[in-house]
Amino acid sequence: MRNGFIIVTIIFTALFIMVRSRQASKISVEVRNVRNWYTIRAAELDDAANRLFHAVKRQRPAAEIQERFLQTRLAYKQLEVMAEYYNPVTAKAINGPNLPEAEPDNPGVVIEPEGLQVLEEMFFPNVSADTAAMRLEAQRLLANIHRLKMMAASIVTTDAHIFDAMRLELLRITALGISGFDAPIAQNSIAEAAAALNGTRDVWLFYQDGIGKKDKKLFEETNTLFYNASQALKAAKDFSAFSRMQFITAYLNPLAEKISRSREALNVPRKTEPRFFNPMAAHVFEPDAFNPAFYSSDQTAAGEEAAVELGRRLFYEPALSGNGQRTCGSCHQPDKAFTDGQRVAASLNDEPIHRNTPTLLNAALQPSQFYDQRVAYLEDQVEDVVTNKSEMHGSLEPAAALLKRDSLYRRLFREAYHGDITAAHIRKAIAAYIRSLTTLNSPFDEYMQGNRNALTASAVKGFDLFMGKAKCGTCHFVPLFNGNVPPTFEKAEAEVLGVPAIDNPHAADPDEGKYRLHRIAHHRFAFKTPTLRNIAQTAPYMHNGVYNTLEEVMEFYNNGGGAGIGITLDNQTLPTDSLHLSKEEQQDIIAFMKSLSSSPKQPVSKSLASASGR
Repeated sequence: MRNGFIIVTIIFTALFIMVRSRQASKISVEVRNVRNWYTIRAAELDDAANRLFHAVKRQRPAAEIQERFLQTRLAYKQLEVMAEYYNPVTAKAINGPNLPEAEPDNPGVVIEPEGLQVLEEMFFPNVSADTAAMRLEAQRLLANIHRLKMMAASIVTTDAHIFDAMRLELLRITALGISGFDAPIAQNSIAEAAAALNGTRDVWLFYQDGIGKKDKKLFEETNTLFYNASQALKAAKDFSAFSRMQFITAYLNPLAEKISRSREALNVPRKTEPRFFNPMAAHVFEPDAFNPAFYSSDQTAAGEEAAVELGRRLFYEPALSGNGQRTCGSCHQPDKAFTDGQRVAASLNDEPIHRNTPTLLNAALQPSQFYDQRVAYLEDQVEDVVTNKSEMHGSLEPAAALLKRDSLYRRLFREAYHGDITAAHIRKAIAAYIRSLTTLNSPFDEYMQGNRNALTASAVKGFDLFMGKAKCGTCHFVPLFNGNVPPTFEKAEAEVLGVPAIDNPHAADPDEGKYRLHRIAHHRFAFKTPTLRNIAQTAPYMHNGVYNTLEEVMEFYNNGGGAGIGITLDNQTLPTDSLHLSKEEQQDIIAFMKSLSSSPKQPVSKSLASASGR
């Protein structure tokens, strides 16, 4: 019996080795070369981090420590294309945001930040006097880079994954790299973007033989674009003066298109799993770059015409409210970009609603809803609003029972969901309608898609300021200009700005934001970063509607948020120093923000505002 078991074990082991050998033989030469390149680059990063650690440990001169730090960051950026894709957890430990985190189910346990961005604050503009803290952080960084080095040699990948990694890295450079998102103090972002771009080019060049044989012109054009883009970054001496608009339109977008064509020339399949950033799109400025149904509890019916039409009718259905008079459209009015134009929303009872009504245009393009991010899905947002006693004070179950008496609604629900009228179907239908309000057809979008007459010179300058000197793009990420973080779009950020109270410009607004949900200390006064699209139509501004004009908003940010107007918050996440923007520069940024105005693809029927099927 024992001998038989041993024989079976040997046979299965042999078969396993044969299968693994065949799998290994199927790995392309290019994949092997990329993996080897990643291993070598990880070793170089490890060496750079080791030199940094010893410079800190030996208390070398400040200039030497700063230089070692910059070299380490450049070494990381060289391999960012692979590290962020294949080892995202370790990559975050190496270069994640310098912000504490905590889980809602364990709010008392704070996860402190670590890595390069923590060290940047210790080294710039001046090296900290706390040598023990610097040594500890440098040691933690080195340990994380050791781990990355070990993992780099064992990644399992394919050509499809590698092309996907390049695609996402170009987006990372576009949205984060050239804005200074992860290097806000040292302002070495342009050089780091060049390093990230060169790393991407290194990976792409491993496919040069195959691309050259299939399409020599494509190879030459792409190679030239990479070179010229790198030279443009090298020539940029001033972080603030660098034209992001020119760089994106002349280099990054064309490169994304060329890499997509390179993949097609080699017959490498694209990654097709469901994503928010459409796998079919080369870059994020294409008309259908995003999937509004991605952030949905059920993607199967989202966006179907019958569901959208039903949702549109329900949006203006007073039967959903407790008093039979209020609808979703009462506060989200189409002629005001689906806001109400009020400082804060009107209440059904004597309890005030302390928050401004946000636009529903592009509400589907974010992974969380409400200013405090208390729900993930639009379906849940619908129920929250309908049942809120200050907003609609209704209930979906009784509303469903009432709608069942209506022959028109019975037909519409049958067409949309092939079933009965239920609370779940009401939620889904209204959510489908809100998803149909996705609108990315502004003058800015036209410009990025090739119409160079779509923007004024002032708006173009404003975009460059927005993405550079003014630092707006480090929170309102291009191209959605909300807090949904590219390139994976898995998380929407919240910020502590120090917004003043309506009745006291030198005191923080008493609304504690996200803190009210889970009592996480660093969430006190934190609110989700909203979209800036259609901002010209959504006044007044901020979560409490404290500012009536964009000029007031710009002045608030230019002064360093709450800190600049006498409001002291220990956890303000907005940089507290002045941006030193001139009045003309502020007007240019406003001109750019006004270029983000657009309208839904589907016309909104005004007749529905008073329609009733009964």
